Amino acid sequence: MKRSICFLWSVICLGLLFGCRPPQRSADVFTKDIYRPRYASGFQIKGTERQASTLIAVRNPWQGAEEVQMLYFISRNGELSPSDFKGQVIQAGARRIVCMSSSYIAMLDMLGQADRIIGVSGLDFVSNAYVNAHKAVIRDMGVQPDYETLVGLRPDVVLLYGIDDAQSTLTGKLDELGIPYMYMAEYLEELPLGKSEWLVVVGELTDHRDKAVTAFHEMESRYNRLKQQVCQVKRRPTVMLNAPWNDQWIMPSVRSYMVRLIADAGGDYIYKRNTSTSSQNMGMEMAYKLLSEADFWLNVGTATTLAELKAMNPRFAGVRSMTLGQVYNNNRRLTPGGGNDYWESAVVQPDLVLNDLIRIFHPECSTDSLYYYRRLK
Repeated sequence: MKRSICFLWSVICLGLLFGCRPPQRSADVFTKDIYRPRYASGFQIKGTERQASTLIAVRNPWQGAEEVQMLYFISRNGELSPSDFKGQVIQAGARRIVCMSSSYIAMLDMLGQADRIIGVSGLDFVSNAYVNAHKAVIRDMGVQPDYETLVGLRPDVVLLYGIDDAQSTLTGKLDELGIPYMYMAEYLEELPLGKSEWLVVVGELTDHRDKAVTAFHEMESRYNRLKQQVCQVKRRPTVMLNAPWNDQWIMPSVRSYMVRLIADAGGDYIYKRNTSTSSQNMGMEMAYKLLSEADFWLNVGTATTLAELKAMNPRFAGVRSMTLGQVYNNNRRLTPGGGNDYWESAVVQPDLVLNDLIRIFHPECSTDSLYYYRRLK
């Protein structure tokens, strides 16, 4: 008799437990704009009128991807993912996060949530103060994570950097192990503010959406104020980018992130032939011709002195930017291990990059010290 009563109560309790859960719905009901990006093209956050959970849609998360969309259900209040949902389910307020790109470290740090980082790719190259102070407990995942280590870390989510669809082996293994992950695609954004707007995605994951939106809008205001300072400049100096690598000179598109920064800072990118969506290889003679004409030369690989550039090619000694002393590199903030903070935090601080470029091209418009850039001597 007692066993029957206990069994009956168990059935009743289970019924109440599952009966209180919100019913599963189709993904089609996620039509409410929770956050519609102003500048980014690679993500959108959707919701419903009744649920606290949201759906993050990430589009074309690697270069060359076409019509690829990945969906991530951010679960809140025990709500179940839609009945027809095939993507990743991630619990909101993720506390244990593995960052496979250093830019995600910077995003978490901007939100005051760096203490959620439990693993990174390339620990010795990271600039972030919190990560460097906690190297004893933050694991280095390398380029391809060790799965046994990853399982031991028990991450709530792994933030992935999508180079191409070759990472399907990695994501397949993460699926097998039941480890949630998300592809981030901020590096593909062409607009400087589009890259930094991915801060809102990290805010959504950590339950700091409002804080992320506020931080982004403040950054947006600073960026646009700086841009306005130079919009009426009378002369825009010509700018050459990059340096040769293995006899190849890669030049970005006129639509690229860096070229848009140059334009917003009152500069004029010297190579306008590349109107595609990706960088192109240029012949060395053409590159030398452009370099000879350019007023400024930026982003010169790993060089920290003019002597290093001359050692690459003695012809560089006589080009216009060298004789004018107008060669700058974005490696002012290097780590002892050889990392460069530009590739880590500049993504979420485009206003600081813009300010540097304005200081370089139009010193009459800015008296601030350079933050990411250095003038080569």
